[in-house]
Amino acid sequence: MNVLYVEDNKINAMVMDKMLSRNDSNVIIAENGSQALKVVKEEALDLILVDINLGLNQMDGCELLQRFRKLDILKNIPVFAVTAYAMPGDEQRFINIGFDNYFSKPVNFDQLLSVISKIGTSQTT
Repeated sequence: MNVLYVEDNKINAMVMDKMLSRNDSNVIIAENGSQALKVVKEEALDLILVDINLGLNQMDGCELLQRFRKLDILKNIPVFAVTAYAMPGDEQRFINIGFDNYFSKPVNFDQLLSVISKIGTSQTT
């Protein structure tokens, strides 16, 4: 499974890469929205994970999601929010914005891998 993880924090990106690689996923890291938009045009993806806060003076994950949704090549690709926003109501807010799923940091990797395995299964059937 090819997974794009959009994350400006190098340590978070490294941890996610290690965890998903254990599940035989190929993880591509983009540090910001501009890099992510380039990657989606060059790589065949099965899943996109997006941090919401991508750094000062950068587009945030919500704006990036809106740009992704305008691209026909991504119309069937799930996009998950992976964020430190974990207050009551945040999950529903991000789902309402258009994310397909939401994971708060620190990420429960068992839960994330369980959801990812269902994506892989549904895409192969």
